[in-house]
Amino acid sequence: MAFRTLQSNVCLFLLISVCLHFITGTVAFKYLSDNRTAAISFREKCECVEETGSVQWRKITDYTIRQKEPLCNKVQIKLQLSGKQVCLNPDSKQGKKLQKCWKRIKFNTQRKKLCLKLRKKNGPKKPKRL
Repeated sequence: MAFRTLQSNVCLFLLISVCLHFITGTVAFKYLSDNRTAAISFREKCECVEETGSVQWRKITDYTIRQKEPLCNKVQIKLQLSGKQVCLNPDSKQGKKLQKCWKRIKFNTQRKKLCLKLRKKNGPKKPKRL
């Protein structure tokens, strides 16, 4: 008889502790569509808070593109200028060009300098001299 009372008390204790565990929010994870989990209670941890629309290409010495992550739900483009870092808006014309080039070189960090070279625009052809 004492064993049954002990067993029911242990079951009740476990049930209450599991309920309290979920109610207090200590397990605050959300299942994402790409099989990763992220904490709901955390704030976004984006490095780029302020973004600029464009920067002169010749002033860019290096860049870093970070794709969407569980804690930051946007693409981040960090540009290294001479002596400072600037974040570029990924939806701007320059940001889209940089992302397109980054995908074209297949995310190869050794070839990323190719994306910084200015391409000459095809203007009107000069007439040939005879």
